[in-house]
Amino acid sequence: MKRLIFNDIYSWSIFSEMRQVDFNGHLWVRPEGNVLIDPVPMIESDLNQFDKLGSASLIVLTNSDHEREAEFFRRRTGADIVIHEADADALEVGADRQIIDGEEIVPGLQAIHLRYGKSPGEIALYFPEKRAVLSGDLVVGAPIGSLTLLSDEKLENPPKAALELRKILSLQFDVILVGDGHSILQDARQRLIECLQRRTDIYINRIHIDEIDWVKRDAPEPYDFEDKDIDLLIGAQLLGYRLIRLHPNNASFPMHFHHFSDEMFYVMEGECTLQTPRGEMTITAGDFIAFPPGEAGAHKIVNTGDAPCTVLAVGMNQTHGVSEYPDSNKVFPYVAGRLFRKDDNVSYWDGEVEE
Repeated sequence: MKRLIFNDIYSWSIFSEMRQVDFNGHLWVRPEGNVLIDPVPMIESDLNQFDKLGSASLIVLTNSDHEREAEFFRRRTGADIVIHEADADALEVGADRQIIDGEEIVPGLQAIHLRYGKSPGEIALYFPEKRAVLSGDLVVGAPIGSLTLLSDEKLENPPKAALELRKILSLQFDVILVGDGHSILQDARQRLIECLQRRTDIYINRIHIDEIDWVKRDAPEPYDFEDKDIDLLIGAQLLGYRLIRLHPNNASFPMHFHHFSDEMFYVMEGECTLQTPRGEMTITAGDFIAFPPGEAGAHKIVNTGDAPCTVLAVGMNQTHGVSEYPDSNKVFPYVAGRLFRKDDNVSYWDGEVEE
């Protein structure tokens, strides 16, 4: 087995003469019990390595066609076999556990049901902490460095199957591990977008707003507003945009400004209160508001009325961006992935020289 980009994920392969691609199995090594995914046959040296790594306590199948060596490994390890409920009856071996869309199989591993695939219960697996997706059959890593979809003749409805991959695009990921072909270890989102853009039976760069569900933010009151995140779903790169719906007493993000990027809000319906260090004002449907870089662009929007207010927010996607929160004296350099109090500053030479 070879270790992939992560220290705890291993892969091994067999070559399919018919498909002219590798069929891959994966092993996620974890202290609570290893997870074996879509296991293909192992050679003796891989089996020895598998045993040394702690064997497996769970076998996850991304679809019924990937039953492969599941029964062999269940007998060898005593591990339970897990599959989506829609594919359970198609297994020659019985499933010990049936899962549904969005279910957390174990902590840090989520099932994403991809309808219209080769089987009705096909899933992808999402590792949120690793920003990685593992696909089953629908997405193939071929040719090397790019992605394609499973051939149309194997899909009941190819356009719907392709558009179903928006469920993957809505996730935060950089890596796609594949059951068939070669995994994409960086810029995987863009490779998936390019795959979908090559199709002529869909137009992945367009979506109707009614096709997106409102999602309630997992945030403390009053910041638990609803939104529709759009840019991820249609392949945007340099701009980010979302609809924000503020119910009465909801507020947008805390007072903040951006050091290097512009932001623009357009009020689509209702009215709310714009708060800035320069004071407050009412904004209503039809208003455009610019938030330029720097302190002049500091803002927070609060719904102080009795009806919902919907705002379109447009901003720049920047990995090197920095946001500042003046009310709480925090700064957020995006590349660090965490916030800091400005008072916690140190000298340039702190920790570098002996005192």
